[in-house]
Amino acid sequence: MKLNRDTIIIQEELGEYCRTGKEAAIPGLSPGRLPHYRRLINNVIRDVLDSGFPISLAALGEEQWDKMVQDFFANGQPGAPQVWRLPFEFYKYHVASETGNRLGKPYLDDLLYFEWMEIEVFNMPDRPYPDYQEKGNPLENKLAFNPEYEIVRMSYPVHMYPVEEAEGLKGNYFLLIYRMPESGYVNFLNLSALNIYVLTRLIEEDVPVAQLRGEIAQSTGIESAKYLDEALEKFIGELMQKKFILGYQKI
Repeated sequence: MKLNRDTIIIQEELGEYCRTGKEAAIPGLSPGRLPHYRRLINNVIRDVLDSGFPISLAALGEEQWDKMVQDFFANGQPGAPQVWRLPFEFYKYHVASETGNRLGKPYLDDLLYFEWMEIEVFNMPDRPYPDYQEKGNPLENKLAFNPEYEIVRMSYPVHMYPVEEAEGLKGNYFLLIYRMPESGYVNFLNLSALNIYVLTRLIEEDVPVAQLRGEIAQSTGIESAKYLDEALEKFIGELMQKKFILGYQKI
């Protein structure tokens, strides 16, 4: 149903008041009730963000975190209709505002993104699983991969260390984030750039590992075929154990 212009104006004025606290004469609402609307909405936003970013909250402390939330509440312009996407709007706002640099916490962008990605992968639409079987040859048969995943590159290893340590370890880090079959639990695996390369090539080409052996050997500089095969089998075995590789595609 299309709203009339007066209703739209009232909604916008109420939203502006809830964000900024600047009082306005809103038709149909008693001025004495306005603070209650603002408090309730503020509490909802705070609860969503506290739940979405528990590590960030703990790392920054209540006072600093509260300032970030209030800044976003007053000045952010979230556009997503789903409440669960509010943390992404919060992340985008503080990246654009360079809050991490301003607070002297260069790891903050990565930390917020890391926590957001757990939410996004948990809530991602279901993706069709391949038909697979448990028995096969890890080098000669096509592998069946978990389709519900994302690969993230970060500059600080906030997924591995407390932020005080991570801040001094700037580099290139790659994180595989995926949803576990059946339980829906979100799992994280820190992988090397080389492992990410092998993994993405296998997924892209959809061929057995053996067909990419030459390419992988050239890229890694591993001349020994025996050592390369052992390394690849170990990598595949670990991903199977972690339920990212589900098994082998049915022939």
